[in-house]
Amino acid sequence: MEDLRVVEVQDGALIVSGTDGTQYRLAVDSVLQSRIRQSRAPSGTGPKLAPREIQAHIRSGMSAQDVASVTGADLEYIQRFEGPVMAEREFVVTSALAVPVHVAGETDSLTSSRTFGSAIRERLLEMSAADERWASWKDPESGWIIKLAFTASDIAHDARWQFDPKRQSLVPLNNEAKTLSQQGEPTGALIPRLRAVAPADHTADAARFDSGAFDVDDLDDEPAPIRPAELPVMRDRSTEAGVGNQTADLLDALRRRRGEREPASFDADDESTVDASSEPSMRLLDPPAADERRDAPAPPQVTAPQPTTKSRRRRVAMPSWDDIVFGTKPDEDPA
Repeated sequence: MEDLRVVEVQDGALIVSGTDGTQYRLAVDSVLQSRIRQSRAPSGTGPKLAPREIQAHIRSGMSAQDVASVTGADLEYIQRFEGPVMAEREFVVTSALAVPVHVAGETDSLTSSRTFGSAIRERLLEMSAADERWASWKDPESGWIIKLAFTASDIAHDARWQFDPKRQSLVPLNNEAKTLSQQGEPTGALIPRLRAVAPADHTADAARFDSGAFDVDDLDDEPAPIRPAELPVMRDRSTEAGVGNQTADLLDALRRRRGEREPASFDADDESTVDASSEPSMRLLDPPAADERRDAPAPPQVTAPQPTTKSRRRRVAMPSWDDIVFGTKPDEDPA
């Protein structure tokens, strides 16, 4: 089979030639066009999406180009199902703008022919807004959303309402929509007021408190000597701690010596007096019972020394601990 190549198009026909230079004329009719369409390879190599899936993407607010970039499908294939959904979205916008509304201040609500679209456009005229653009899409959770994009005082705004086609109700979703839906002056609440700020002056200021306000040349070359830091508080605390320890040791020694009993002596003139240091120990002890006194062995008797003829008597020794606790046996008590 010999291959032909197209040379030119002439009077609705194709002029083709063979390898030997012979030219042929091929008429372009409906049969040839249908054959070419059937044999044409698909332009895209992306995945084939279901028409319902494509329409769901477009109904959610995406364009055909957005769906093609997200899914990787052929753009021409997606555009085949775009038309019906775009018409549905435009119909929803028209239905929302035609919703009748009642403006505060009107006495007769039956004769009023105000609609949502006319009321919003009046508000836009009061604000001298431009670039009015309406759009709609269906959110899976909130339902149909109506969007109004406009520009006021060189600031872009985006107002959104939730629209219920069955109930013919509109609910504002953001601050721009609330401001446009309310009565009163919208400019103060919607348009931010900007204040002109003078350009900052970066000139040097001699009164500023930073390194640039001081002359480094006037300073001494040699730095001031650094004195070692003193710790008077720590030194005093250590001294006080030492004194406190000595006092505690002294008190502890005195407490221990309270329980010890040292032999004491009395002068002859002080025989009738009683040592006061022994008095607390006797008070702390209970007297022994009669049975215990009988059963206990008799302590050895201590004989007092005979008085001498000297002017001063000998000092009497202090009774023993057993004599104090169990008592001395009287002389008249039979052994």
